[in-house]
Amino acid sequence: MMTEIHEEEFSDLIDTVKAASRGWIEAIAIISEDGTPLAHNSELEFNAEYVGAATAAICGAISAVIELLNVKNYRKADIQLEGSRYLLMRPYKGHYIVCLTKQKPNLGFINMILEAYLSEREK
Repeated sequence: MMTEIHEEEFSDLIDTVKAASRGWIEAIAIISEDGTPLAHNSELEFNAEYVGAATAAICGAISAVIELLNVKNYRKADIQLEGSRYLLMRPYKGHYIVCLTKQKPNLGFINMILEAYLSEREK
């Protein structure tokens, strides 16, 4: 079971990433592989349990396709949504990070922020 230290670390991470995005990320969550929401920060009201279950299903399906194609693990999944928004998913320390952007985001900047903060924490 996850300790409070990990929960605080995850909360700090997503709060930092969201703040560093300069408003481009509208919602961000860390989801365990089994779909349990571990931490989230959002300007939107949403059911974290449903988001967690859906994220785990999507990331599990991506992993299954990758395995069937005999390719190594994926590093990210970006889904373009209607209204020029994006759903960004990243594997992170055995969990998933999922972000919802605002309309017409600066994806290069967001990707740079995610890469910087997620790779820094991996060390």
